[in-house]
Amino acid sequence: MTRAELFFSSFIGFLIVAFGQPSFALPLAPLAAAVGYALFWRCVRIFPFPIQRFWRGALWYTIVAMVQLSWMTAYEYQGIYILAVFGALAIWLGVQFGLLTLLIPYNRSISIARGLAIASLWTLFEWGRFYFICGFSWNPAGLALSTPFAMQSASLLGVLGLSFWVIFVNVLGLRALIKKRGRAYWAWGVAALLPYTFGLVHTVYHEKVSAKKRGAPFTCILVQTGLLPQEKVPLNGQLQAFISPYSQWKRIFSYIGEHEKSHPNLIVLPEAALPYPGLASIYSQKQIKKDLMENFESEKIEALFSDPGEEGDIFLSNADVAQTLANLLGSEVIAGLDHCGEKGSHYNSAFHFVPQGMTQTRYDKRVLMPLAEYLPYEWLRPLVSSYGIKEFFTPGDKPKLFRGALAMSVSICYEETFPGHVRDGCNLGADLIVNVTNDVWFPDSRLPSQHYEHSRLRAVENGVPLVRACNTGVTAAVDSLGREVSRLSEKDSEGRPMAAALKTEIVLYTYKTLFSHLGNGGILGLSTLCLANFIFFGRLFKW
Repeated sequence: MTRAELFFSSFIGFLIVAFGQPSFALPLAPLAAAVGYALFWRCVRIFPFPIQRFWRGALWYTIVAMVQLSWMTAYEYQGIYILAVFGALAIWLGVQFGLLTLLIPYNRSISIARGLAIASLWTLFEWGRFYFICGFSWNPAGLALSTPFAMQSASLLGVLGLSFWVIFVNVLGLRALIKKRGRAYWAWGVAALLPYTFGLVHTVYHEKVSAKKRGAPFTCILVQTGLLPQEKVPLNGQLQAFISPYSQWKRIFSYIGEHEKSHPNLIVLPEAALPYPGLASIYSQKQIKKDLMENFESEKIEALFSDPGEEGDIFLSNADVAQTLANLLGSEVIAGLDHCGEKGSHYNSAFHFVPQGMTQTRYDKRVLMPLAEYLPYEWLRPLVSSYGIKEFFTPGDKPKLFRGALAMSVSICYEETFPGHVRDGCNLGADLIVNVTNDVWFPDSRLPSQHYEHSRLRAVENGVPLVRACNTGVTAAVDSLGREVSRLSEKDSEGRPMAAALKTEIVLYTYKTLFSHLGNGGILGLSTLCLANFIFFGRLFKW
């Protein structure tokens, strides 16, 4: 190949891999899963020295990562330091890919055993990222297979299993391009089509089973508050933009009130749906009662409130108002609210309210974002203080099931991107996954759509339907096959974050998957075995 041909092949491979995700360019995703990496490796294999292959692989994938993580450059609310984090993460991922590229041999074909080892090493790299500081779960190679049929394979070994298959198929593609023989092309083609074939059979089977078991649909109202940070909470220098908590509740009442007659089973409010701690009594009962009467037709409103006397008043918390809403509509309510615990602990939580309930169940977020939600190192305190961040959350310690008409597993924002965390909740016996999210911190970026792709994979991995409510982001319902049931627009006609409530009906069909039994352990065991096989027997058999 000439230099021009090498550059062209590498560049085409870059375009396919960098943009080959459903959130970027859906038609490119199958190409990324089959040939994108192979086109680059075909170019780099001509360099005789390992260091040459390493640096070219590291540089190529660093630029790929910069494209895929480009949402991190929306620094309006994060501060300029996030650009340094963005660059460091891209380089880190590039170095990992450079190390992987060392396994591409100089100017000779690749054995199946070596191909399995390459796929295994990348899978172990991706798994290891889950445990770096708070954990890094974005952009696994398997997202290229998160198209409607192919993503069903995640029910076997999860998204890491998809990543394994993407890399292995690309190695088979490189092998075919080198050998230029029919058998090599056939092996590549069969392997590339296998996830789609499995997905088609899997989907048809579960559609038939669910049709026989189908009961009454479960009606949900998913609230998207659509507020910018300065509108939701008072920020220094932008106090004029702050919307009072009374007005924020009144907006929520108006969105839900439009669907009052649908008799919802569940109402979901997003992460940190209202300012101030969930149990802080700050609202006048008289004002809340007045706002409810303006937005709901129910005759029960008067009976919901205690009599404060002729001149007195009673003050309510966010939790009290949410409980009142549950009592009024006869619906369960899940709301993302902050919680102040004992000894100064502060939690990013989700509360569950049942009609006429006397207490609430609370789940505390377990995976916290560094700097924004927790301080990984004390020496970083002056940096975050310069952006007005003075307090940090305490991580929760365990998954929890909200039990009402259904058993519901809850995740909060970033947690949804971790397969193991969602599986932990589902394995407690969940009938529905509920996610509450706030993606406003990276406005006008691809973060919401990439975040949503992860949520669909979690539904497939566990065989459990999912609903998610966002302040801004993708508010949607997904069935247990990862298919979108309904979705709210992210923007309104004026280009502002959409503020509304999505009424949706979801079929509560669940099924056990191989991943729900094995978790990440299945693909980790396979990867370890393949890599060990290559390490111990590679020289003997000249792999």
